[in-house]
Amino acid sequence: MSNDTISGLLRGDVRTKSNRIKASNRHSKKPPEVMVKVSGFGYSSSHTANHFDYISRNGKLELEDETGLVYQEQQAIHKLAKDWNDTDFQQQRRTRHSTHLVLSMPNGTEPKYVKQAVRSFAKKTFSENHQYVFALHTDTDSPHVHLTIKNLGFDGRRLHVKKGLPQVWREQFAKELERLGVAAEATPSLKKVHLINDIKAQPQR
Repeated sequence: MSNDTISGLLRGDVRTKSNRIKASNRHSKKPPEVMVKVSGFGYSSSHTANHFDYISRNGKLELEDETGLVYQEQQAIHKLAKDWNDTDFQQQRRTRHSTHLVLSMPNGTEPKYVKQAVRSFAKKTFSENHQYVFALHTDTDSPHVHLTIKNLGFDGRRLHVKKGLPQVWREQFAKELERLGVAAEATPSLKKVHLINDIKAQPQR
């Protein structure tokens, strides 16, 4: 992503400044829709290092990994990118080295809840078999998190973003927000419903 034009991709109203769910049934507005977007891929350790620089704003923002370790100095960030590559013995030309996601909520949502929800989502979805880092951005109207996953898993299998999988991730992200008391929805289009159900029915690896 050359810039963060996230707000234009989002739809839905935010009820309150903090977007906390109200106990009262007087609120009839539909909860805001979450966004989960595959923003790109990295094809080498240098691509990954450049992406780490971008999402960390050259070390000005914190990067957090799957273990909870925080990186902020550029030297440490570049070493992490190199370490990702050093363990990838199967890498071939144009093989996707990393997958880049953006997870976002509309203006008015407290950024700390977006980050907490992404932390929980990533841990449940990827930590068992993949390394990853994420960084919170608040420089646009819509608070969003950049999440970068190393495609090569600990078991030697690679992450493949199948058609319909981003919608599954949207639903999981929305659930994590709801657990924090943040109103959120991930409504799929009707044509995607059967595809999503098929993906959910597949055995987890």
